[in-house]
Amino acid sequence: MTVLVSETKARCLENRRLVAGSRLLIARSRRLLNPAFEISGGSDDDLRRMIRTRLATGAPFPVDGKVPAGKGVGKLCTICRMPIPQGDIEHEVVGPTPVFAHWDCYSIWRQESDALARTPQQSRQHSVKTPTPLHLEREDGDGIYPPTAEYAVSFGGSTDRVGTVLLGRPQGLDALVVLLRGLGMGHGEIVTACQALTEQAHYVIPDVSLTPAVVRRFRV
Repeated sequence: MTVLVSETKARCLENRRLVAGSRLLIARSRRLLNPAFEISGGSDDDLRRMIRTRLATGAPFPVDGKVPAGKGVGKLCTICRMPIPQGDIEHEVVGPTPVFAHWDCYSIWRQESDALARTPQQSRQHSVKTPTPLHLEREDGDGIYPPTAEYAVSFGGSTDRVGTVLLGRPQGLDALVVLLRGLGMGHGEIVTACQALTEQAHYVIPDVSLTPAVVRRFRV
């Protein structure tokens, strides 16, 4: 009887493992079939790099322990900023405010949080100051007037803006200047960026160090 009970428990655990693996594969398949995800350029490597950059600057907060999971109801994933469709696995993460994440987004978020927790405090402080690109993008098209155009400001990611984190959408150059000052940009850098954006739609400030306090002000 004892042997039978032990075998039953072992098979139940194995079944749970298989079900969890199947759910992960289903969630990934649905996201790969989602055209919006493909447009955003979201491979696992890009997603991991983006999460690592955001954790280093204090947003999102590190996660640990177990979190409740259920079926998606269309809420936005706090990591990739995409809706969690019905049928996908949705994790509810309780922090300063409750947020939600896809199964695979949460999985990488948890892995990177664990890696951050194992990093010595001195090294962690250094990683916060690791330079990251700041992308400035102006709306483009006929009749666009740069002084009043809408701009998008984001950081991190690669040179083609995959995996970037949006900080804000200032309207006009004056509002852009205010935002850049809030990020600690110097006067010379701001003047150069504004001049460049009157002639081109995209400009990158390559080596920007954002502290957690600065990023939290933008609630990203």
